[in-house]
Amino acid sequence: MTVRAVEQFADPDLSASVLRRAYRRLAYLVLERAGAWARAGLEPVGVWAPVAIGVGAGVYFGLKTEPHAALAIGLMLGALSVAVFAHNRHGPSSKVLVGLVLMALGFASADWRTSQVAAPVLDRELGIGWVTGELISIEDRARMRRMIVALHGVDGLVEDDLPARARISWRGAELNAAPGDIIRLRAGLGPPPPPAALGTFNFSRRLYFQRIGALGFAVSPPQVVAKAETGRGYVLRTQIETIRASLLHRITKAAPGEGGAIVAAIVTGKRDAITPRSKAALRDAGLAHMLAISGMHMGIATGLIFFTVRFGLAAIEPLALHYPIKKWAASAALLSGFAYLILSGGGWSARRAFITTAIMFAAILVGRRALSLRNLAIAASIILLTTPEALFHPGFQMSFAAVTALVAGYEWYGRRADRDRSFSVLARVKRYAIALGLTDTIAAIATAPFALYHFNRVALYSLPANVLAMPLMGFWVMPAAMMALMLAPFGLDGWAWRVSAEGVEAMLAIATEVSSWRGAVSLTWQWPHGALLVMTFGGLWLCLARSPLRLAGIAAIPLTALIVLTAPPPQVFVAASGLNAGVTLPDGKRMAVFSTRRDRFSASVWGEAAGFDGEGARPLAMNEIGACDARGCVLTINTKVAAFIADRRALGEDCARADLVVAFFPVSSADWRRCDAVLIDRRSVWRRGAHAVWLKPDSAIKITTVVEQSGRRPWTGN
Repeated sequence: MTVRAVEQFADPDLSASVLRRAYRRLAYLVLERAGAWARAGLEPVGVWAPVAIGVGAGVYFGLKTEPHAALAIGLMLGALSVAVFAHNRHGPSSKVLVGLVLMALGFASADWRTSQVAAPVLDRELGIGWVTGELISIEDRARMRRMIVALHGVDGLVEDDLPARARISWRGAELNAAPGDIIRLRAGLGPPPPPAALGTFNFSRRLYFQRIGALGFAVSPPQVVAKAETGRGYVLRTQIETIRASLLHRITKAAPGEGGAIVAAIVTGKRDAITPRSKAALRDAGLAHMLAISGMHMGIATGLIFFTVRFGLAAIEPLALHYPIKKWAASAALLSGFAYLILSGGGWSARRAFITTAIMFAAILVGRRALSLRNLAIAASIILLTTPEALFHPGFQMSFAAVTALVAGYEWYGRRADRDRSFSVLARVKRYAIALGLTDTIAAIATAPFALYHFNRVALYSLPANVLAMPLMGFWVMPAAMMALMLAPFGLDGWAWRVSAEGVEAMLAIATEVSSWRGAVSLTWQWPHGALLVMTFGGLWLCLARSPLRLAGIAAIPLTALIVLTAPPPQVFVAASGLNAGVTLPDGKRMAVFSTRRDRFSASVWGEAAGFDGEGARPLAMNEIGACDARGCVLTINTKVAAFIADRRALGEDCARADLVVAFFPVSSADWRRCDAVLIDRRSVWRRGAHAVWLKPDSAIKITTVVEQSGRRPWTGN
């Protein structure tokens, strides 16, 4: 060591200065590297496009009141101005500007879509009266039929208040009408139901974007008044519905039982004949995705066509040597996918699956890689721009979460697997087993947060169930169903439907066995919205980023857990009807309700929101756990006294002794002022929707309502 160095360390001021300079240099290098990684994480920009569009649409749907139409126009004009400004710019700032443009586009598309489907929504219950309209479709369920009717007239409603469509249930056996007929029947109609509990699925929003503004039940069979006008669109739609109904009957007749019902659901999209027991077994085994026409079904169906056509053409030497048979096979697969989409009724999940599959085969036609994050981003962007309400659909979220994670995972795995590529039989079997296990593991992990958020449950043994069931679907059920469809025009399809149904029965046996295992399902209470947002963005960063900084996405897991743990479920639920309420019991496993006969659906939703198994833990009556009489019940919850009263004569006494009073009747303004307790009455529930109440020791009572959370939007009906 030199004399100068010794002097530096001997001088405290000089050594501190050297350490500060070294610290600043190290900090600069770390920040510079982190910045480079962050910039690399946003490459390529295209894969982040649907994320920005989804953020814009999410901002629109998250507003509490409907924005003025000029806001969307202003945002688009501003976005275009930004796009012109950013045209010749490069670097991080240009990416931020492009992201702002896409957010504005997502906001504007959501606003435009809402205005396009706008139609009146019933705001009150209507008595039994005559309803006239065009029958759009019929769904056959186990104990009833559901009819979608384009309304022409309803007793008691003027034309300006007439919803565009209504969904009417009919429990009778007589039904001689067909899609396209103008029918007349007696029915009672009401508004679409609001969320039954805070944070649960918004059913009225889904119906709004289907232009269904009324729900009801028929008390008389539909009478055919006339046929609708026979335009080309009408004839085609009617023929498609007729073919679907005929095919459903053909499948269930050839293969009666649960297997045939599920095959019919896979082919026609009609799932109503499946029993709740089978649905529960598939759900608890992590195989519920087998029921919906998803990307898996579309991929298997079109993939079979693609490889079959390509294999057949490859066997013809002149064609294989001189013509682009791969593109021909892709064209055939694309056409078969479109036919499958039409045959399945063009449902939501089927459209999403077709768009994703079509983009992949279109990539083959133009000589690009079929399966990539860029193609997936294009598919997601198309769906979000055309149907932005899909952003909140569990099917959209879980489907794209699984596929995005799988593509990202296989890109990472492929770079390592290519180093040692062997084509021996043993090596191929080994790769297939690894790929199958890796696929199911990645898909299960990617979809678990969305299953917990939407359904408050996740199947813990989905990996073994899918490992056993997926080969059956890919090599047995779907090939047999495809064969049956090709033989159907010749009347030779019966045996193939039975073969396909037998494969489904084997899958059901797997689902029944796995779902019966101890601890097969993990339950949780209702997640707050923030938890899902954190988990979603963490997962997207982990999958889409292109730098070591992508591992920062893993931090979303503990952060999400912290958010969920600090947001426990409410202790008291009050129904949107104002006629029932439920409380969670101290054991954390059951719920007690004021009435076991009223609002049964709401009670099941409360149990799910509190993290209970609604099927295995039926709610108790409050008189089994508290002091109850003919006027009401009084319970002590976390040292707080809560009174639930059905008789006005008990209001004064309970207001004096209780901390919380829930009255199942309207309370006058004078009684409100005289009540010393926190009061919820039927009128306040009518105005603000279902209530959630948190009762904590040594803290004020917290109340949140559905209207406070969702605001007043066109689909809320308030």
